[in-house]
Amino acid sequence: MRSVILAAAISCLSYSAVATDEPEPPPAILGGKVIFQQVCASCHGKDARGAGPVAQSLKTPPADLTRIAARRSGYFSTATVTAFVDGRENVVAHGTREMPVWGESLAQAVSDQDVRDARVARAIQMVVKYLETIQK
Repeated sequence: MRSVILAAAISCLSYSAVATDEPEPPPAILGGKVIFQQVCASCHGKDARGAGPVAQSLKTPPADLTRIAARRSGYFSTATVTAFVDGRENVVAHGTREMPVWGESLAQAVSDQDVRDARVARAIQMVVKYLETIQK
């Protein structure tokens, strides 16, 4: 009887350990986090709250990107956020609409314009997916 109770307890403990493990994020989200850390975190901070290492030297404080949905009544619009990130929506702090602050680094000196555009579009898509996962 003692061994049955012990086995049941071990089974419950191992189940609860498995049940609390968070699933691995999809590659697009992980890739988006890596890209964010490389090209956005200097202004927005590693935690995306707007307190990156260069934030204090900027005229316009960087936005807290964990509160995008909160500022929009709980809705995270992928299309709207993509328009901000890819430069279609003018963000004065980002520079020109081509976002030279980091747009070139996403292309990584690809000479073929179609490949370059596809690479940049995919990188932006991954960053937006990542931002969606960190909303508070």
